[in-house]
Amino acid sequence: MRLLSLELSGFRGFPRHHRFDLDADAVVVIGANGHGKTSLFDGILWALCGRIPRPHIDDARLVSMYSDSGQARVMLRMKDAGTGRLLTVTRSFDGKERRVSVETSEGVYQGPSAEGRLIDIVWPDAASASDPSEALASVLTRSVYLQQDLIRHFVEAASDQERFAAVSELVGAGRVTELQSALEQAKKAWSTATTQRQEELRPLRERLDLIQSRLSDLTVRASATASAITPDAWSQWWRDLAAVGLPLNQVEPSSRDAPSAIDSAIKQLDALRRSTERRVNALRLVDTDIAALVSQPGPEIQALRDKVVAVQQQVEDLKLVVAQEQTRLAEVRRVQAALEENNEQLKTLAVLALKHLEDRCPVCAQTYDKKATRQRLEAMAKGGVGTASTPDKLPTLLTALAAKEQEAAAAAVTLRSAEQALSERHMVLESLRARLIELGLTASGTSRDRPAVAKAIAEADAAIQRLGELQRTGESLALRLAQSSAAAAIDELRVEGEALLRDTSERERAIAARNQTGELAQRVIEALREAGSAVVQQRLREIGPLLQSIYARIDPHPAFRLVAFLSRVFRGRGELSTVVSDPVEDKECDLPAAVLSSSQVNALAVSVFLALNIGVSKPPLSVAILDDPLQSLDDINLLGLVDLLRRAKDRRQMLVSTHDEAFGSLLCRKLRPSGANGRTVVIELDTWSRQGPVVQTREVKSDPVQLRLVAARAG
Repeated sequence: MRLLSLELSGFRGFPRHHRFDLDADAVVVIGANGHGKTSLFDGILWALCGRIPRPHIDDARLVSMYSDSGQARVMLRMKDAGTGRLLTVTRSFDGKERRVSVETSEGVYQGPSAEGRLIDIVWPDAASASDPSEALASVLTRSVYLQQDLIRHFVEAASDQERFAAVSELVGAGRVTELQSALEQAKKAWSTATTQRQEELRPLRERLDLIQSRLSDLTVRASATASAITPDAWSQWWRDLAAVGLPLNQVEPSSRDAPSAIDSAIKQLDALRRSTERRVNALRLVDTDIAALVSQPGPEIQALRDKVVAVQQQVEDLKLVVAQEQTRLAEVRRVQAALEENNEQLKTLAVLALKHLEDRCPVCAQTYDKKATRQRLEAMAKGGVGTASTPDKLPTLLTALAAKEQEAAAAAVTLRSAEQALSERHMVLESLRARLIELGLTASGTSRDRPAVAKAIAEADAAIQRLGELQRTGESLALRLAQSSAAAAIDELRVEGEALLRDTSERERAIAARNQTGELAQRVIEALREAGSAVVQQRLREIGPLLQSIYARIDPHPAFRLVAFLSRVFRGRGELSTVVSDPVEDKECDLPAAVLSSSQVNALAVSVFLALNIGVSKPPLSVAILDDPLQSLDDINLLGLVDLLRRAKDRRQMLVSTHDEAFGSLLCRKLRPSGANGRTVVIELDTWSRQGPVVQTREVKSDPVQLRLVAARAG
């Protein structure tokens, strides 16, 4: 199919009606960012499949906010290049209701019939898909329309499984892959139901095994010689129960209640025996505690109290002596201080007298022994008059007081420990008395209680032995009673077992049949996987040389110059990756973004897109649409791309947009018609306003002058 014209009204960046002439070998759209280039190409995509598969574009954003009619409307006219048949697709959306119509030479189709007719004409392989429009959109965005903001998605963002599914759809194996996926889901549900039936069968098998085990046991018991229960033995056992404190109502051995009655009596016997054993254990513990209490006499509290009082009195006496000694020493220090003050005064007087010492006394003018007087004054000036020292007994008294206080504290601690031990002994004694009373014995808490405890232990041991004998006798009677009724139980279990065996066998046969069906489905799935993978691999092998040729012409990387598709089946899922390799160093990488720059990855994505576009023999449209590749590629890569587009123009109708006027001029020159029959159209979008952009359309004429190489002249 070849595009002829496109009319947009109220669609995204075109609020007013605009008609675009697309009937050309190459259409170059030039306009600044935000002037409607992407909206123009999105209109073609929306007209064909009714959706724009980008995350931020939904139906609510298709209607321009400045639309006069309040709706988005697109009309796309196409022509079958082989038959010349015309096709007009009209699609509209008013925010609530979607409308679509398809006009052909056969008539006009509306609604679902129009969608079906459009699929039949454009991409018949999608007709059997679960969502034909989604399948068509996937093919268009992989091989026809390279969207500006998703240029690297197929190489980098899409998973290996998504790439495989997209190529499968493109080469005609999409229905095989879709059938395989549907079969896998159905097989999974089938297996889940089969597993559920197996789970439901398990308790039936367990019940059947239990019945068979009981039948075997009962048969052995019934075949053994069973002694009959005599009435005397039966009655005697019930009387013995009453003798040990279990007065139960006796039933006859032939009664239907006999098994439950004897079982109940045996349980009560066992409970009585266990309670008696607990009583014996309690009595033995009490006897042990009494023996321990008797072997450890209580402390002598009064002696310890007397010692504490005596030591405290000694402490008080020492404190009194220390206080007296401290008083005496204070008085001595006061007298010594007075004497020291007197000596200082005499020393001062002696120094003054030595300064004024003459032959006669300066005071009374009498003669005196000057030498002796001088010697005496000098001695007084040097040392003064000595004072007598008194012995200090205070440190010794304080040491004795501290030792005595420590002795008093130790005696108090010993007394408190003894009082606590005595209190604990009284508590143990009270506990023993309470336990003895609880056990039904007289209680004094002394060794006088031990004979009564020993007697109670002996009586309880005898009771335990007697209860054990009665329990064994009762179990023997119960066994013989069960043996006598084993035949009836065998018949009931045999009937139930046969019914369970029939039910189990039927369920097992049904599960086996389901397993066979599941295995057959798995073989079909494996065959579909192999078939789908074989088709994809064959088509990729055919497209591989074309991909390498395109990639080599753009030549984005100096080392990684080879590119190839790698297809495989992993865990039942087809996977497809793009591998770049360095043939010189024998290096390769299946994650191009890890070794290529952002621009180089974009160049690789463009190469893959063009290879899928040109390599498919029957694409939905014989058109290649590239939305502003200048924003994704550098200048060197762009030159290779332009040369490639020029060569591919003869095989595909080219629609290329750009925001750069210089690049647009280059495209116009490179994509100009090569002959009189060719046609190249330039659409310029300028000065966007609320009425939309200003649209100007012109044609590029072929250049009648052949290109010539001119050599530069020296000098």
